[in-house]
Amino acid sequence: MKDFLLYTRFALQFAWQNGTLLHIKQFRRWWRDKRSGESTLSLELPWMTYDAIDFIEWICRPGTMLFEWGSGGSTLFFAKRCRGVATVEHDRQWRSIVAEKLKEIGVDNVNLEELPGEEIPDWAERDYRDPGDYVSGDRDSAGLSYERYVKAIDQYPEGYFDIVVVDGRVRNGCIKHAIPRVKLGGWLVVDNSDRRYYLESFPALQNPALWEKVEFQGPVFFQHAFGKTSFFRKL
Repeated sequence: MKDFLLYTRFALQFAWQNGTLLHIKQFRRWWRDKRSGESTLSLELPWMTYDAIDFIEWICRPGTMLFEWGSGGSTLFFAKRCRGVATVEHDRQWRSIVAEKLKEIGVDNVNLEELPGEEIPDWAERDYRDPGDYVSGDRDSAGLSYERYVKAIDQYPEGYFDIVVVDGRVRNGCIKHAIPRVKLGGWLVVDNSDRRYYLESFPALQNPALWEKVEFQGPVFFQHAFGKTSFFRKL
């Protein structure tokens, strides 16, 4: 009952703010997953809004080259649908769990790189809202710089990836470095884009002459609060 009431609260809030009831169609799917005892890793699915999962499955092709910040069920999902996946993970223990799962399902097209945050002396002087400062507002990341983590994509040529997924630490910094690596016609995917500072530094993404935008809001696996995932296709 508690799960149902919490979901209803967020569903009504979302409907009021956005003037739509489209998200109601996902309730049964959300309820089934919430009660299943499964995880996004065991289900081999991205931790995104349900409509975003359906959309990203549609844009993935057998020849797709994909880069993602943040590993998990998404890594397994992409590995089975793309030609190659480059993944960067900051958490050593989680990276080991994902690597073991990849080995278990027998995929060999994923480069899973571990790049943890590094201690810096001037952390308190940096601003997590500045994509060039490479710090996170997350409490567990206090004192750390994720510059190496963010810049991991720079080893690839510009226009190399069909899809780049931003779903890890320092997402505004990741967006900054992702944009040049997305090929023409390719997609930049930003999860939890309802956190406004992720996109505030990139007004060009809102220019319909440069980027086609598709957004999905609604329920997310195993949580009551609704989320938002934004897709930008480079024109």
